[in-house]
Amino acid sequence: MMTLERFEDLAGMYGGEIARWPEGEREAARALLAVHAERLSPVLTSAAQLDRLLDLAPAQAPNAALMGRLIAAAPSPPVRARRWIAGLGAALGLSAAALAGVAVGVAVGRPAEVAAPVAAEAVVTAVDTSAALQDAIAEPAEL
Repeated sequence: MMTLERFEDLAGMYGGEIARWPEGEREAARALLAVHAERLSPVLTSAAQLDRLLDLAPAQAPNAALMGRLIAAAPSPPVRARRWIAGLGAALGLSAAALAGVAVGVAVGRPAEVAAPVAAEAVVTAVDTSAALQDAIAEPAEL
């Protein structure tokens, strides 16, 4: 649903002919105009008058002096040598990081030999000699 303020904004931006407005706004604008014709008709009339004044103004091509100033004020493209040096700097930085990693690996070396294994402690097993355990061992199918 279009508001009256939105209608007025569109008339100011696109003029007094709804056909020049964005396609998605036209139908809603026509519906709102039908409901609020007494308020919105003067808005369209005023915008149409401005359109006619703008249409009367002669179109002027920019002169050579203006074009020259615009071109002079435009930023210049980067020099290829600068890009090449920047790329070289990045490559050297990565190479230095890789070399540092190798140097640290060589300096640290392999870990010291693993100490002799610790003698295993004796394992003690407790045996339940109760009758229920003896029966379960003797007859496993009955469980």
